[in-house]
Amino acid sequence: MARILLMEDDVDLSTVLDEVLSSNGHVVTTSQSASEAFNLIAKNRYDLLITDIIVLKDDTPVPDGGISLISRLRGALSWNLEPWMKKMPIIAISGAIHNQGMSELLKISRDLGADMAFGKPMDTDDLLQAINLLTKRSG
Repeated sequence: MARILLMEDDVDLSTVLDEVLSSNGHVVTTSQSASEAFNLIAKNRYDLLITDIIVLKDDTPVPDGGISLISRLRGALSWNLEPWMKKMPIIAISGAIHNQGMSELLKISRDLGADMAFGKPMDTDDLLQAINLLTKRSG
């Protein structure tokens, strides 16, 4: 069982993923933006973060998405974070990779520090295997 923070702006997908993860024994907290997710991380300890890369408001991408969250946890400013925050495994997810000019988003998220990345829709069995692998690895 892992304590998972899921940052996903699509409420329907968030609900489905929450149900899948919960039914597999994980405790899931959801958020819809990077700023909300970071505030939750500052107050609670999680074993793993699943973050959407692109967050939309009124069908327009906003800078409050997974790229900023991953950068904040893994980037130059992470020095002032708790050690567990900097080491928390991160899985990046995105459906935007199917849009023109966005195919590199998963690679970019890994370059910034995500441990794994999946395009949406993703196979939930693959996601569950990734969660098990990453949470075992981080111990």
